[in-house]
Amino acid sequence: MKNLCVVFGGASPEHDISIITGMQLAKNLASKYSVTKIYLGLDNKFYLADKVDNLSAFANKEKLNLKPVIFYNGAMFKLGFGLKKIMDVDCIINCCHGGVGENGDLSAYFNLNNIKTTSAGALASHIAMDKQLAKLVVGDIVPTVPGVLVSKFNINNCAKQIKKLGNSLIVKPNSLGSSIGVKACNNSNYLDQIQAIFVMNDEALVEKRIENLTEYNQACYIDNGKLILSAIENPISKNDFLTFNDKYLNNAKQKGGDRIIPAKIDTELKNKICAYTKAIYTKLNLNGVVRIDYIFDNSTQTLYFNEVNTIPGSMAFYLYEPVGIDYITLIEKQIQNAQEIKKYSYFKTDVLNKKI
Repeated sequence: MKNLCVVFGGASPEHDISIITGMQLAKNLASKYSVTKIYLGLDNKFYLADKVDNLSAFANKEKLNLKPVIFYNGAMFKLGFGLKKIMDVDCIINCCHGGVGENGDLSAYFNLNNIKTTSAGALASHIAMDKQLAKLVVGDIVPTVPGVLVSKFNINNCAKQIKKLGNSLIVKPNSLGSSIGVKACNNSNYLDQIQAIFVMNDEALVEKRIENLTEYNQACYIDNGKLILSAIENPISKNDFLTFNDKYLNNAKQKGGDRIIPAKIDTELKNKICAYTKAIYTKLNLNGVVRIDYIFDNSTQTLYFNEVNTIPGSMAFYLYEPVGIDYITLIEKQIQNAQEIKKYSYFKTDVLNKKI
């Protein structure tokens, strides 16, 4: 039986949602695998959480009193007077939404410590997390909404570029997920939202606002070299765009807000979304379950790429149920196809023996 570690939490606005995903996953796998729950605190330190069974325990994080652990060279160790090996680790199931879990930091950490993970690699995760960078990378295969990247260093030089986008704008953090900090603005108030974003994120993305839109999402994972697509969903929001509340706080099952699955779309649009999803997953060299989000402009009938979620909420299991893949099977496929440890090359030379 494989020794699995389910890691959840992390320094991220989606910290609490990540706890739900991780605890849910660990509970479902416990009957078939040796599963160890690892809580990544807001301090980005790892803690052994095997004795925590109720989500409510994480409501008061200061009273958790969990034992700190670290990972090194394929194993997990307990910290104390020296290091005490707890077990070898066969695979990490990364359930950390946003932050260090989704931006590639965790993938790099575990790779350097010779432990496989179910999520995408460090570079792919970083590109996907950076909304503007992801748009630049996939822009040759799928249309993207025009936008301007704003930082504290160039904010005074962006007015002309932003004005070209029109008066109706969307302003969002460039590398935070789940619609956090996203706001509809215009040319008279977008600077206020940018300043608010700078409290949470170093960069803001100002995009042309698609007024008459429909959102579509589709998940994908790789199984023995074959891309497995989910059903396409049409998330429904009472607002002009999908908010954090729509995704997480309007549904006790944590599947997100109201949605239509499968989306009621014609064959042409369905085929286009499926083709784009495969192309984006391949272009970014992704791994594990990934959800790709799209915006459809109903006025121009244009489908735009919006963003990539490399650690989707609830691992997007609800998108696979309609195509006959249950939750346990979905997670087992991620374990079977976990990211291989990246090998680094070294060439022995005589340079250190020579006088410089």
